Amino acid sequence: MLRQLSLLTVLISVAGPVFAAATGLFEIYTQALQADPRIPIAQQKVEVGKAQADSAFGALLPQASFSASLSDNEVQFDSDLVEDRSYNGERYSVQVRQMLFNWRTLSTRARTKQVVAQRESELLDVMSILLVDVSERYFRVLLAQGDLELKQAELELVQQQLRQTEELYKRKLVRITDLLETQARADRVRTDLIEAENNVALARESVSELTGTTVGDLAPIKEDFTLPQLANTMEYWTGLATSNNALLASKHEAVLAAEEAVEEQKGGHYPTVDLILSGQRSDVGFDNQSSPKRDTQYVGIDINLPIYSGGSTSARVREAWAQYYIAREEEEAARREVLKRTREAWLNTRSSRRRIDSADLSVQSAAKSYEAMSKSFTYGTVTATDVLEALRGQTLAQRDYQDALYSYLVNWMALKRESGSLDADGLRQLDDWLISSHL
Repeated sequence: MLRQLSLLTVLISVAGPVFAAATGLFEIYTQALQADPRIPIAQQKVEVGKAQADSAFGALLPQASFSASLSDNEVQFDSDLVEDRSYNGERYSVQVRQMLFNWRTLSTRARTKQVVAQRESELLDVMSILLVDVSERYFRVLLAQGDLELKQAELELVQQQLRQTEELYKRKLVRITDLLETQARADRVRTDLIEAENNVALARESVSELTGTTVGDLAPIKEDFTLPQLANTMEYWTGLATSNNALLASKHEAVLAAEEAVEEQKGGHYPTVDLILSGQRSDVGFDNQSSPKRDTQYVGIDINLPIYSGGSTSARVREAWAQYYIAREEEEAARREVLKRTREAWLNTRSSRRRIDSADLSVQSAAKSYEAMSKSFTYGTVTATDVLEALRGQTLAQRDYQDALYSYLVNWMALKRESGSLDADGLRQLDDWLISSHL
């Protein structure tokens, strides 16, 4: 179970000034950790749990109190035989109470310790969710940027094709339809280019939502980086998720806390035993009557046995049992959801890896097709439409390759998150994939 808050430890260990030519994924994640509201909310929930645990622990310790009473007393008698009196009174007392047995207090302490563990697991879960969210949005920017660059390259090639077609048309070597088709394709690519520029801006805004700042240039992925391999079977990864997933850990700890809550309410049926030590100095007695100053010490055992409370204690026990059964069902629902997401991530990662290999072959084939069509056009054996379609196919093949690549990385990270294995090495590997963003 992820009990060391490993992600946070890594961030603290690498904290320091960073001089970057382009912002890397790790820097974006660090900014998101500081700016995303989900993190401080989860952190404050941990603090709430710790405060409750400290309060419960304090109830196990001796409880000391001091009281003082200063009074101005006047006694008047109805009988004339007794003279009225007026005097000052003082009373000081100290009491120390130590709990010897209180099942409710002991169970409260045990419950709050489980709540702290639950909240820490929830914090880990939120941090890992944020990491995947940041990565997905980061790669979405890179994908949009790559699409924009492909559109720009396509427009340049179409314009080159247009100039060539115009020269051939002047020499009556191509038909007017070829020229018009090429002009129309150039106009369509310009329109696509406008949309691609807007997609880049929208993708950057989605990252800014997490960091709370304007996003500058993002470090792209290295061309020669090694893809992380999908090792082991689906059963292996689901086994890891069952053991290490932070959400499952928090749900299990919630069940344990609910179990202690049942014991806490059962404590209302049990006796309580307290040791009491007290001391008092006073010069007033019963009914505030004046008396000589005296010191009184007391040592005693206070036993309280509840007999009848109108059924309220039993009702609270039933409520606690109901909450316990709810927690168990929520744990089972979370287990099924985590296993489903783990299997989906494994299948999507495997599928994306195959898509990368297939798309790579498609890019090579499309490039050869476009090159062949371009040469054939100069000989008049194909039309401009054939050349433009080949160029379009090359652009789409390159776009599919980029989409498969980024999908693989996002799905791989989702698999690592669900299995609870997204640790310090995984974070460092993310930045190693990018073109060096540090000067």
